[in-house]
Amino acid sequence: MDAVILCIGDELLSGDIADLNSTWLAKNLTELGTVVKRIEVVPDDIDVIARTLKEIRADKVLVTGGLGPTHDDVTRQAVALAFGRKLIRDPEAVKVVEAYAARYHRSPLPQSYNMADIPENTTVIPNPVGAAPGFIVDNRVYTFPGVPSEMKAMFELVRQQFRGPKLHVDWLISNKPESALVNDLNEAVRLFPEVTFGSYPSGVVKIKMKSYDPDRLKAAKEWLAGRIL
Repeated sequence: MDAVILCIGDELLSGDIADLNSTWLAKNLTELGTVVKRIEVVPDDIDVIARTLKEIRADKVLVTGGLGPTHDDVTRQAVALAFGRKLIRDPEAVKVVEAYAARYHRSPLPQSYNMADIPENTTVIPNPVGAAPGFIVDNRVYTFPGVPSEMKAMFELVRQQFRGPKLHVDWLISNKPESALVNDLNEAVRLFPEVTFGSYPSGVVKIKMKSYDPDRLKAAKEWLAGRIL
C-alpha cells in the first residue's frame, strides 16, 4: 500500500507555521507498512486543492488542514469539487461540532456548523479533542484538521486502515568518512535489492537499512558491517 500526504495552508507556504503533520504522519505510516510516495503542500485555493487531488495516484491520500469554520478553510469545498459531490450537513458531523461545544457547557455558534457541511456519501472521522470533524472519501482520501493534536487523535481512530506488511529497520554506524563508504554502499545496493539503504553523515555516518524481508536485512547488515566497521 502506498500513500501521498497533502498539507493545505497558506501559512505553511509562507513559513509562518512549521509543517509538523507530514513528518509525524510519514513516520507512523512507514511503521505501519504503508509507503509514503510523496508529500505536497498547497495553498488555501479550492481549484488548486481539487486539481491536486485529481492528479494524485496513490492507494491512500491523507489531507491535513482547512477544515475549520473561517473563510480560508476550503478543504471541504475542494474535496467536493474534486469528486463531483454536493456538500451536505451531515448528522454525524453535527454531533462532533455539538459535542465539542457541550464540553464547555454552551451551544455552537451558527458559523461553527459550517464544519459539519461535508461531501455527500463520505464517512465521518470523529474529533476527540476538537470541533472540526474529518471525513473519508471512498475509503481512500482521509481528511484531518491542521492542528497537530487533533490530527494525531483522529489518525488513531483510523490507524488500522493503513496497516501493511511489517517494515523491518536496522542501523549501522561507521566512523569512516562518507566518501570512503561509497563503493561498499553501492555494492550493497546491487547485492541486496530487497533492502533500502540510506546514509546520514553527522560526525559519524549513520546507515539506515529497511526491508520487508528480515532475513535479507540481516544478511545485508552482516555483509556491510564486515566492510565498513
